[in-house]
Amino acid sequence: MAQKITVEGRVVDKESSLPLPYVTVFVNNTAEGTVANENGLFELEMAPGHHELVLSLVGYENLIFSENFSGELPRFVFQMAQKPIDLNELQVDGERSSEWYENLRIFEYHFLGNSWYASSCNIINPEVLVIDFDQSVLKVHSTDFLIIENYQLGYRINYLLTSFELDTDKKRFHYLGYPRFTEMEGGKMKQRRWEKNRVSAYQGSWLHFKRSLRDGATNEAGFEVRKMKLVPNPNRPAERVILEAKQQLEITKDLAFSIFRDSLSSIAIKESLPKIIPKVDSVLLKEIDYSKVIDGEITLEFEDFLEVRYVKGKVSREFINSFVPGKAPKSPHPISIMSQTVPVLIYPTGLESNPLSLFLEGYWSWQKMGDALPIDYELPK
Repeated sequence: MAQKITVEGRVVDKESSLPLPYVTVFVNNTAEGTVANENGLFELEMAPGHHELVLSLVGYENLIFSENFSGELPRFVFQMAQKPIDLNELQVDGERSSEWYENLRIFEYHFLGNSWYASSCNIINPEVLVIDFDQSVLKVHSTDFLIIENYQLGYRINYLLTSFELDTDKKRFHYLGYPRFTEMEGGKMKQRRWEKNRVSAYQGSWLHFKRSLRDGATNEAGFEVRKMKLVPNPNRPAERVILEAKQQLEITKDLAFSIFRDSLSSIAIKESLPKIIPKVDSVLLKEIDYSKVIDGEITLEFEDFLEVRYVKGKVSREFINSFVPGKAPKSPHPISIMSQTVPVLIYPTGLESNPLSLFLEGYWSWQKMGDALPIDYELPK
């Protein structure tokens, strides 16, 4: 592992330039963090590379500083702006309705997930959540660190949740935030169990794929990548044909007998088939076909979709049970789908330059915070 460097800084109020004491400072998605002293000064040891430094203090806007922390660094001065008063946040400590707790359960299901690891997660302080449900859209953010304890992976996660949005009609959701991981304390038996579970959670994950892609070893790691397109379903008749069949069925329904009824029904019933289906190429792609790696920096660049199959792993029972009966994927191996709106740069640290331009579906999207590992996680030797 690379030798760590020390980042020094000072935090001040943006308007008055007075020092801000006791600001929490941490490296996004890692275990590295500290707290500024009474004079707003801090020192933070971290691995060199491109990271996001997160600064947080109640009453102030979160400050996110993305930088390549390497070589000789200056002493940084961070100016934090006071946060406008949010009337919704003032009601956080108030009494909550049964509807609030129902929305909390919906949030936990989509934010933590329903994997075996997620089932052991516990949110210690749900009272810091501001939950708003309006016209089929559930929106959630936190006024302070959301504290999550994962008893299967042995992590305590302080998570700054900046946005969570679930559209129950369109069945789409996304969330954005900044986690800091700390290892939970436990005896030797717990430590061995956590180590084993972390290895299992890592294998086949998005973090595993990024690292194997960086190292030019996706095939050796067990990943198979193929091109995928969305094409019209050849088994579904055209809309005009389906409409005509339904109209003819209406005409024949009052007849005692019709030789056309069965054939018309067989056409009309196909209306329930999807209009668009995925078509996956049989040819395995090489890393160079969809990415470039220069000095450890990965640029993902491809058209349409990529199907990523992890052939060294099996899908979990919880994943199968998350589908409506009969709709679960047939493959015994985890399959994930990637798409992007613009090329995405991934730094050697694992941080993505524009993560909102990258879309993950399938197994990787099913794995949520309950399965998350810090980006500086290292496999045991």
